[in-house]
Amino acid sequence: MALNQFADISKDLYAQIKVIENLVEGNLFVEADALLSTTKESCRNLESLMTQDNKIQTHIVDNRQQEIHWIDDAIRVGLKKTHSKPVKKHRQ
Repeated sequence: MALNQFADISKDLYAQIKVIENLVEGNLFVEADALLSTTKESCRNLESLMTQDNKIQTHIVDNRQQEIHWIDDAIRVGLKKTHSKPVKKHRQ
């Protein structure tokens, strides 16, 4: 049962990461940031389902954690750029 649960959560987590990556690529950093906490929770759930000494599961979780870390960094950079853009003044 736990193996099926691991596979299901792994697939769901992968899909969540791809959605967030697409949002980041579209410069929708606020939306991506809002979804990131759910993705981090899914990753923690996936990690809790790992069976001991299963190198494949460990590799999957490590990869997802790394992807989440990269996305988090990209969101932080994007949010900083968004907030630091100067306001354009219209000439009259």
